[in-house]
Amino acid sequence: MTARTNNERLKSDNGAAKDSLAGNGAAGSVPAGNGAAFYIDDITWNDLSMEHVYGKINTARSSVGEEYLKRVLRTSLCDPEKLKQRSLRAEQVSADPAEKKQLQKIFRDLGKTKKLSLYDYIFRFHEIKPSGNAVHILLSLLLIAAIILIFVRPVIGIIALVLLFVINISTYFRYKASIEGYFMCFKYIVKMLQAAARICRIPGMRTGAFAPLTQELEADTQELAGLKRGSWLLTNSVSGSLVDVIMDYVRMLFHVDIMRFNSMRKLAVQKEETIDHLFCTLGEIETDLCISDFRESLPAWCRPEFAGNLRLEIAGMYHPLTPTIVKNDLKTCRSILLTGSNASGKSTFLKQVAINQILAQSLDTCLADRFVTGFYKVMSSMALTDNILGNESYFIVEIKSLKRILDEIRDGQGELPVMCFIDEVLRGTNTKERIAASSQILKSMAGRNVLCFAATHDIELTQLLGEDMENYHFEEFVEGNDVIFDYLLKPGPARTRNAIRLMQAYGFDPSITDAAERLADQI
Repeated sequence: MTARTNNERLKSDNGAAKDSLAGNGAAGSVPAGNGAAFYIDDITWNDLSMEHVYGKINTARSSVGEEYLKRVLRTSLCDPEKLKQRSLRAEQVSADPAEKKQLQKIFRDLGKTKKLSLYDYIFRFHEIKPSGNAVHILLSLLLIAAIILIFVRPVIGIIALVLLFVINISTYFRYKASIEGYFMCFKYIVKMLQAAARICRIPGMRTGAFAPLTQELEADTQELAGLKRGSWLLTNSVSGSLVDVIMDYVRMLFHVDIMRFNSMRKLAVQKEETIDHLFCTLGEIETDLCISDFRESLPAWCRPEFAGNLRLEIAGMYHPLTPTIVKNDLKTCRSILLTGSNASGKSTFLKQVAINQILAQSLDTCLADRFVTGFYKVMSSMALTDNILGNESYFIVEIKSLKRILDEIRDGQGELPVMCFIDEVLRGTNTKERIAASSQILKSMAGRNVLCFAATHDIELTQLLGEDMENYHFEEFVEGNDVIFDYLLKPGPARTRNAIRLMQAYGFDPSITDAAERLADQI
């Protein structure tokens, strides 16, 4: 995959806006390699605990790799050919451990910028108020003049020297404070150029799947060579030697690093696209390393098979975050209504399908024995909470979350289909209205460009939606006072309930649970 151009640039997490790129074909077709993408919104990201999934995948040694990997996960790449190339690069580094260690060391040396979001700063150089070097040159010349004056008029020269020491140092720190983030970014860009040059010198990077990226790195380093000239003025080594201490004072008194920064800023604004390209190419290479590490850590994985939309065929799928692996199978071309007892595994199943779909169209990797799917806009409405600061009840938050999915389905006709996941539709209202409204919401998706997975405790929905959705369920087994779950997906609607049995298992007073059991039977 080549790095994105400016109008395809990955969005900052602070922006949280999705890339509204072109759709990639009608439902049922395999998209061509046109670069269509879909941004995973914050609700879906949080519902699926994707920050924890990202943490499991993230073995990046540099800020470039960390930032790029997260954006890869949030911006699904719906292009089978580019996904294939990403996978081939991951396989290439896995096949050559020595080359992989070389790359890991290069990125480790590139390092991290801690709290600084590198990508945010790279494309904000034009926001810095243009500032010439006239003031800094004048202060430097006056300081030199004061030093010379000491030999002519010692008393006046010393007074002038002390005064200029104070002026130059205070001016230095005042100006430096306003550009510190950009200053650190420039230092990092120089380190990126050094890392790119080292990568290009690795023989294995000039062959196989990495060859195109290596050629792009070479072109970028040549075009940005001007940024490296004089870059040593911006930073010391980490040795803490006497030379480094002296250079610190030279910078404070003569502002040589600020003057060099101003020159580099002009060049960076002119070469913004190339810096973007360099960032994304390095990020892509380290993402390939992360994919290789991730695959090696898994007990089982497969590459997805993109065989057309509105079809899902899964064998041996599991969740990346659960302590115990339980594999499930599913084959469907219709939406799914999932029922089952409390704690039986409904929500976990919804999340593992969604996560695997995201991993399929971002990392070309699925936690399954086989995963046949299409490309989708993945959306969810699951782990919602009320918005106290916004003065919104849980129900208001819930209907807004559902409305955004319905709007995406309506607006996306003829484009990328939606795969949505809804846990307990309209749980924030009374039973009568919940069943009536949720049945109509789910029914409205039937025959549309959407594959919906919905979990519910309302068994009535299995009959109301029998013609619109396939029924699956999870169930439990009772052994003495214990309720045992196998977390295996089974066809058909649920036939058991266990809320009161779980209360008994956790030690509720029998007078409460027995009375509840009798009342439930009457109802």
